[in-house]
Amino acid sequence: MVQADPNDHHYVPKFYLRRFACADDVNKVSILERHRDAISADRKSIDRIGYEERLHDYQSDGRSASIEGVLNKAIETPFSKSSTWRKIVTGHCAELREEDRLPLYGFARHLQLRNVQMLRFIESQSRRFLAGELDAELTQEERDMHLWISSTPGAAHELFRAGVLATSLPADAASVTVMVCEAPIPLRSSTNPTITLSHPGSPSPFSAIFGASRTWWLPLNCQWGTLIIATGSAAFSICALPIEPVQLINRYYVTQLLEGDARYTIANDQFIEEDLRWAGFALAPQPASGSRYRARYKKKRN
Repeated sequence: MVQADPNDHHYVPKFYLRRFACADDVNKVSILERHRDAISADRKSIDRIGYEERLHDYQSDGRSASIEGVLNKAIETPFSKSSTWRKIVTGHCAELREEDRLPLYGFARHLQLRNVQMLRFIESQSRRFLAGELDAELTQEERDMHLWISSTPGAAHELFRAGVLATSLPADAASVTVMVCEAPIPLRSSTNPTITLSHPGSPSPFSAIFGASRTWWLPLNCQWGTLIIATGSAAFSICALPIEPVQLINRYYVTQLLEGDARYTIANDQFIEEDLRWAGFALAPQPASGSRYRARYKKKRN
């Protein structure tokens, strides 16, 4: 096992990644990784994915500081030792109950806020604001925020850090539905695991199911995931998903990889080659280890 550098700050907690570990090696996961016009399928150490060097470090009054230790103490350790996570770790997802509704929602939201893609989004939106591309879309509060970011060195990272360390849930937490779902085939995840399936005003393959509701999905392990739906009323349920929506969700993680929204897809199922063909990739001559797929043509993905 490769020892992680203390400067390698994980934006996907290792205790989460371990839920997708290989059956014969608890320290590794099966991954897909893109290299320009190729995708490789291989295995990597959990220590070596889902991190960025010194991600949580910053400068304050000319001195170096970091939220890495605070993050571990205030959020990671308490949740990883919670009764909610214990049920997941021990394979008792079917025993999750109403009291686990808010912890699951909070964890899914935390994984979005702490992800390096959130920092990149804040930075890209700031650039768009400076280029005058967002004027018609912004409220006065949002405009003030962007003015602050553009005029304050390190403000984008400061906003990111505030999200990473947020422990209070938003007002809508009291009115979300959480569905813990068992899948008939292995679930995929990624180094950006919480995904938005539907969103008001944004067409989605899932709009027919969830309508205009804001809906998130987080895989909990290879067999179970959770749907979080802003329905306007609090509810909790356990259900079994049919294979078709699971295949669609799994395919979403391939699209996420191709669009650069995640560095690695975590996948070990019988549909990988089929889904990569759908995405325009074909199996190439075998490397020394793993598999490699090369782009055959450019395909518009839905």
